[in-house]
Amino acid sequence: MKISCRIETAFSTEEAAKAALFAISHEKDVGARSTAEAAASGKKLKIDIEADDVVALRASANAYMRALQVFQGINKDAKKRESE
Repeated sequence: MKISCRIETAFSTEEAAKAALFAISHEKDVGARSTAEAAASGKKLKIDIEADDVVALRASANAYMRALQVFQGINKDAKKRESE
């Protein structure tokens, strides 16, 4: 039985969504028990994950969300420095 989820988030600009997509691209090969596809469309980023079991799904989802959290922190810091 396969299990799946979608993570969808919006960014302030299309460029930020594309940059986030690039930043998370390495997460695609996290494990053998799950696969993921990510795409940016306009200001939105969608990540579709499919896994063999709940544990693998959770691990993949956590990896993507951590990567997005890091990207968000770096993006906020960069904007703050631009305004100084």
